[in-house]
Amino acid sequence: MGAPSTNSRHLLLEDRPPPSTPVMRRLPGKARPRQEVLRECEAEAAEMRGYIPQVLWVFLIPDLTRVFRWRVQLDCGCIPEVLTREDGTPPHETQWKAFHSPLPPGQMICHHDDSPPPPYRLIAEWGDRREVTFPADPDEPPDDTDPRVWSVIRHDEPHTSAFWEVTLACGHVEEAIAPSLDWVPASGPRRAAPERVQQMSAEFEDAWRANPELQTEPDREHTRRMLADGWPRPAPEQLCYSCPQVRMISAYERVGWLVPRQRQSEKAASIAPTPSRSALERRLQKAEAEAERLRAELDQID
Repeated sequence: MGAPSTNSRHLLLEDRPPPSTPVMRRLPGKARPRQEVLRECEAEAAEMRGYIPQVLWVFLIPDLTRVFRWRVQLDCGCIPEVLTREDGTPPHETQWKAFHSPLPPGQMICHHDDSPPPPYRLIAEWGDRREVTFPADPDEPPDDTDPRVWSVIRHDEPHTSAFWEVTLACGHVEEAIAPSLDWVPASGPRRAAPERVQQMSAEFEDAWRANPELQTEPDREHTRRMLADGWPRPAPEQLCYSCPQVRMISAYERVGWLVPRQRQSEKAASIAPTPSRSALERRLQKAEAEAERLRAELDQID
């Protein structure tokens, strides 16, 4: 990670100046030795072959002879190296992965310890759903939880919760917990009775006066917004853990093919002729059948 040249890492994305179109130019420093990167990629591909069925290798394990290397400069000043399949799409037009799903084009994750805390974002879209079963909670509360709060939220029996993938207004993806297993987005949020909301408001204010460090100011503001809205469940806004670590690509540099083109040509000259169309279709049908069988096994496990 290079030394940052700006203070943008201290700001959330919407607080930074509008980014200009990334340009291709020579960047400070040097690329890593190609053989070193190649050895790492070969080791990772070998590891993947250990747990991915062979019939799916062609779909899930990248062909290293078609991998292209780039260096990118981020608006925090760091200059990481990235890899793409082929060399046609520049890095700022590629979607790079975050914690749960790909980021919007032009964004990358770059961790800094002094980044701001995660902000609350409105939920813009609901996606896939999954269920998770948890054991009973321990009697003692976690270190960061007030015993009075823990006595209310603690589960003394194993329980199952439904998690929904949500796209936030910032374009990043997080997860929201449903109020029950039968809840669906079309049902809308469930709200507490007005007298219960009034009681909760008084309880929160008393707790904050007794322990000013019980919640941070952004968390207090979130709690007050939810109380003013009738304490909706699920809440219409979620913390975005991607926003504080997201950086914009400001410039990029072409490094070259991971495997030189000459080496690829020599390898191509030594392999067998391309199979016929009918043979390739039979192999594809076999691969699709095996993939369908594996999906069925995964569904049974889920």
